[in-house]
Amino acid sequence: MKLTPKKHRGFTLIELLVVIAIIGVLVGLLLPAVQAAREAVRRTACANNIRQIAIAMQAHHDAHKKFPLGQITMNNWHIYTDGSEGSWVSGKARKKDRRMWMHLICPFMELTPVYDQIMTAVTLDAQWPWQLSIGSAQYPSFMCPSDPNRGKISYYDQNRYAKTQSRGFCGNYLACGSSGSFGPTGGGGNLDGLFFAKSAVKISEVTDGLSKTVMLAEGVVVPDPLDNIDCRGGYFNANYGETLFSTQNQPNTSVGDGLGRFVRDWRPKAPTGSNPYVQFSRSYHSGGVNVAMADGSTRFVIDTVDATAWRAAGSRNGSESTGVLD
Repeated sequence: MKLTPKKHRGFTLIELLVVIAIIGVLVGLLLPAVQAAREAVRRTACANNIRQIAIAMQAHHDAHKKFPLGQITMNNWHIYTDGSEGSWVSGKARKKDRRMWMHLICPFMELTPVYDQIMTAVTLDAQWPWQLSIGSAQYPSFMCPSDPNRGKISYYDQNRYAKTQSRGFCGNYLACGSSGSFGPTGGGGNLDGLFFAKSAVKISEVTDGLSKTVMLAEGVVVPDPLDNIDCRGGYFNANYGETLFSTQNQPNTSVGDGLGRFVRDWRPKAPTGSNPYVQFSRSYHSGGVNVAMADGSTRFVIDTVDATAWRAAGSRNGSESTGVLD
């Protein structure tokens, strides 16, 4: 008996197209979920970064009985080599002192060599911080994983691609300096936050309560324009309030930042404003920013937080009601 071999029927073109279409739909449904999961991981990592910085701030207070200063100089107010202090004077030599809060908490974040080099440079008055080798290093603990420009090293060149004049590392975490604007000089503005020029705030002076006063929040960094510098987050060139923020406007506000003439971006995440002495909290997380309070606790504050509560949280001693920050 002769057996007739079975004929195997293949897929038709229509069947193949249907299968491909189904796979495409499934991938389309899956990708947003994967992206959301990745962003959740990045946001958690960012929250951990800001928590570690807050703990270091607390450790500094334990060791020195005060929080670290926000920065030394501010806008047009300087320290001069002859020991005097005051507004900018043409031809008068400024002391090469640009210490700020990040430098001073380095011993509590396993970055003691950074602190040592900064303090040596201040003592010798020979180099600005951005001229040191540590100035052009990257510091992951101060970088938000969600910011596409994280780890930026700023360069002040007529052509930034030449990269010959480094202005140092730019970080994503800012210290709260005010519930208003910073003002044109070190003593001007509404400096009611925890950190500002030559600040030395003690816990006992935070009369609004540590859990109700904002210590840290996120900021974004911006690529330098071709003919200038965007100084937001400039940890090694702190002069105009580069590493400070205000709660005057809600997180990710459409109101632009202004730090002298050194803010140039136009994008929604980093607009430029008309007030020359203020910077607001911003992030690339969806819907808000990670924040650390003065007691070291952290939370995610949404963009639509009550504006009055957010502004009040930036003040250390205003006796305002902060409501609920969520």
